[in-house]
Amino acid sequence: MNKRLLLVILVAASVITMMSTDLYAPSLPHLPELLNTNPEWVKLTITLNVAAYGLATLIHGPLSDRFGRKPVLFWGLVGFTLASFLCGIAENIGALLAARMLQGVAAAVEGVVVLAIIRDVFTGRAQVRALALYGIAIAFAPAFAPVLGGYIHVYFGWRMNFYLLTGLAMFVTALVVVFLKESKEKDPAALAPREIFADYRGLLANSKFLTYIAIGGCGLGSIFVFITAGPFVLIKNHGVPTEHFGYYNGALALAYIAGSVLATRAVKSRPPRAILRLGVCWAALGALLLFAVWGAGWETPATLTAAIALIMFGEGPIFAAVPALAMEATDRRTGAAAALIITAEMAIGALASLVVSVVHDGSSRPMVATMMALTALAAAGYWATRSPRGPSR
Repeated sequence: MNKRLLLVILVAASVITMMSTDLYAPSLPHLPELLNTNPEWVKLTITLNVAAYGLATLIHGPLSDRFGRKPVLFWGLVGFTLASFLCGIAENIGALLAARMLQGVAAAVEGVVVLAIIRDVFTGRAQVRALALYGIAIAFAPAFAPVLGGYIHVYFGWRMNFYLLTGLAMFVTALVVVFLKESKEKDPAALAPREIFADYRGLLANSKFLTYIAIGGCGLGSIFVFITAGPFVLIKNHGVPTEHFGYYNGALALAYIAGSVLATRAVKSRPPRAILRLGVCWAALGALLLFAVWGAGWETPATLTAAIALIMFGEGPIFAAVPALAMEATDRRTGAAAALIITAEMAIGALASLVVSVVHDGSSRPMVATMMALTALAAAGYWATRSPRGPSR
């Protein structure tokens, strides 16, 4: 199969699942009133979706090893289509939470299968480059989805965002059926309990593998912290119009894209670990600036966005390098390894989202503190993986 066409299909599948949160993020501050609930419960529509996504990958990985990448991706998209429709017709916060959890379970198929397919098809630096290009493409979802979602909310209501997702998911499912080719031979032993246990036990015993995915998880956590708390900080605290929130979110996405572009160019002359170091340094610089903005009383929508943009710029190289370095650190089945990478990263992201939800106090302090802590942990993880003889990759 043509590798460019392959990436197009993978990007299309990824974009719609990512849009499931970004598209309705501008609606979050309005849902407490619309659904007769409170902000803490509304924020859980993000947290529980992320948690369901992370946990579901543990089984989707072995399923894709056993039955092949294409059929598992197909059924995942079918489930995502149904879940998106259920979100749109939810009449109360309980129904929306349940539908969002189902949506997370279905979206997890895309996450693990896409990563596994890239590992199947690309190797070495070509894999890092493919991951960076993939990251650039899917970053356009958080760049334009909140803008679109804000206007849809204002003119058509928050439910229309989920109906739009339903239609897009149906279209991408058709692309998968018609054009996607299988990238891996089926492994009949992949679902044997003993094999699954052996794969995950081996991965969990690999400290370098775990440290690399923890770094990626901290990066993802920063993104979910902003998705969860950012709309409340900018729209409620600073009076940003709902339909304009997407522009601030889009600026962060563009910063991430710029970081990913840097990674695609740097990988031609630098090894993956050097790419990771570059990302961690930029993220740390952004975290320090964010603290300065908050601590010195310089907080405005523009200054907050500028500081967080530096963190997002660093996430581009981090997300390009971490999967390749983690996969390189293990010889276990690709599906199981990809599943654990996604699960661990999403678990950290869900925990970060939960923390910023639980400590909600109406100010930007929980968001700032959580992002700083995550960036510090990522830097510590990079330091922990250094070789006594210096980085060799």
